[in-house]
Amino acid sequence: MPGINIPTDVVTLQDVKAHLRMSQTDTTDDMALMGFIAAVDDVVVAECGEVIPVHYDEYYDGGGFWVYLRHRPVLSVEAVEEGWGWFNYMLDYQPVNTIPASSMYAYSLDSPTIGGITRRSAGNVQIPFVPGTKNIHVWYTAGRATVPPSIRLGALEMIAHWYQNSQLRSMAGSQQYSSYDALNEDWTRATGITSINSGLPFRVLELLKRHRRIPIIG
Repeated sequence: MPGINIPTDVVTLQDVKAHLRMSQTDTTDDMALMGFIAAVDDVVVAECGEVIPVHYDEYYDGGGFWVYLRHRPVLSVEAVEEGWGWFNYMLDYQPVNTIPASSMYAYSLDSPTIGGITRRSAGNVQIPFVPGTKNIHVWYTAGRATVPPSIRLGALEMIAHWYQNSQLRSMAGSQQYSSYDALNEDWTRATGITSINSGLPFRVLELLKRHRRIPIIG
């Protein structure tokens, strides 16, 4: 299946304007808002992994029972090719515990959340990938079919936070916006005045928490 290309951002310009209670016909701040939308995409990926579906074409070392893809969660795997040096084999997709399972050259996607691909053989027996350097070629799509509501709201709240404290900078010194970019304050771990996550408010982290990356220990 080809890579999925929609949606193209976590939130749209129309979404942001509605959240900020802006007129859809007022284009004064459109360039700034588009910059915030691009930036929030990066923040969401850093916290939650891929959200917008993106197609990847990557190589991995063989020799182990598993290959862990670099971008997660995995939406689909288009193809897996195993290089034997003198010949390359395209592996068949064979879900775990499939009966009957007759292919000697097969793989399964056992964990889309952590991107784990397992090498399988006839009878669905787990075997190692053929040893080699960058001899396992994987085409896959990482991301989500739809943007989860909490991620969407977190992105909108993050953009609102940035907008209020940069485009409306004159308000940053007021008590209402003292959580970020306020004047004449010393934001350090030692003072304890505020959290060290002043650039990414905890209310946004709470919204993203359910979908945050799962750490993988190699």
